Amino acid sequence: MALTRKMFLNTLPRALDTADYTVDGEVVTLTNGGQIFEITFSEKANFKLGGFSIPRADVTLKLTGYSDDDADVAVKRFERYFHRGGG
Repeated sequence: MALTRKMFLNTLPRALDTADYTVDGEVVTLTNGGQIFEITFSEKANFKLGGFSIPRADVTLKLTGYSDDDADVAVKRFERYFHRGGG
């Protein structure tokens, strides 16, 4: 993903539809009953092209206890809030 940790944390409450999650280093955990949505955010070196510097990060999602339909809804919401233009 092309975003900084600050951008990630600022967008996260809207992407998860709650601010009721924990942050422990690179791992964000949202627990809702028997469902656990775990997000690992790892910043990488910026990509530089001419005068541009683009932030980069690896983001891994792990969903536990979700039905296939619930997981699909959760991931689509997450992707919608973190989608950046560009094709």
